[in-house]
Formats: sequence, structure tokens, C-alpha cells
Amino acid sequence: MSTHISLAVCALANMKNAPIMVCALAISLAAATMLSTAAAAAGACARDPSMTIAAACNKTTAWQGPQGKPAFELCMKTLQGAAPENSTASAYGIVAAKAALESCAATERAAGKLSQDPKLPENLRATYGSCVDMYGLARTGVTAMGDALKTCSTPGLLRGFADANAAVNDCLQVEWLVDDGGVASPLHSMVLADRDRITLACFLGALIPGSDE
Repeated sequence: MSTHISLAVCALANMKNAPIMVCALAISLAAATMLSTAAAAAGACARDPSMTIAAACNKTTAWQGPQGKPAFELCMKTLQGAAPENSTASAYGIVAAKAALESCAATERAAGKLSQDPKLPENLRATYGSCVDMYGLARTGVTAMGDALKTCSTPGLLRGFADANAAVNDCLQVEWLVDDGGVASPLHSMVLADRDRITLACFLGALIPGSDE
């Protein structure tokens, strides 16, 4: 799989209106084209490119058009101070995955508190309780992304991303289905931020050349 295709897969799954089933299918088909043996993974690691933080952020966000600037800023904020300059793509991806995991854990804790808040309507408490369950799956997916990047496994990265992204989007879906009187959920912006961080980790990891090239 080429870097271009990997980035496109990450981007497709981050589109606000893209159906989750279509995104999962795209990721599954992309991953299916790759070699998955240990030897192939080792070959990919040997080709793990090094670059500056700015170069990595440019590569992962410059092609996104109007959304490129905030994505670039998120990338720089995530990596600066947490990753040495001229690190590898996998190293940057691992840092981003760790940040995404910490962000997801904070959102999960917030959802847990809201689900137990007696001042909220029962349907809202149930919604937040559902998000707690979904975020357990999201954390598992993000952890898998970080683990895959440690061995430069692009198929593992995309599988983990598919699971994490689907779980976060499921939380967004149940929030939208609940009538909250037109008041934005306090969890909504946190969930959107988590999705951006998860996608950033996917973008950075996808800079590793595919093992089937």
C-alpha cells in the first residue's frame, strides 16, 4: 500500500458524513492488499522515514484544503515537546497515539460522571453510559494503533484506527439521536477532538511506506 492510499483511507474515515460501514470496508480492503508476515513488517520498519516535525505535519495535513490549517496546528501542538526533531514517522505516530489515548480516557471519565448525574434526564444519562462503553472500544483501538506502530505494521495501524474511529463515531451518533432541548452536549466537543487526534495518529503512521511496494 502506498503512503498516498494509506492517507486517503485515514481521511475517508474522518469525513463527518461518511457511513461507518463504508469506512470500515475501505480500510479492510486496503489492509487486505498488504503483506502481513513478520518479514514484511521488518522490511517496512527498515524504510520508516525520518523527518522534522514540521515536515511530518505538512505531509499529513497540507492536502486537506481548508481543514489543513487546524489539522496542522493540532499536529504541531501534539508533537512539539513530546517528540525529538527528525524522528521517524512511526515515532511521531506513537506520540500521537499516546495523546489520543489520554484524550479518550479523559472523555470516558467525563461521560462516566455525566451518566451518574441525577440532575440529567434519564435518556441523557443512558446516552452517556453508552458512550462509556464505546470509549472502552475506542481505547482498545488506539492502543492497537500504538502497538502496531512499534513494529511499523500498517495493516495493524489501519485495523486499530477502524475500531477506534468507529467507536468514537458511534458515541457521536447516539448523542445526535437524543433530544437535549437544542443544548449542545458538554461531551460533543471532546468527542470531536478525540476523533481528530485518532485521525492524526493514523495520518502520521501512514507516512511509513507500505510493505507491498
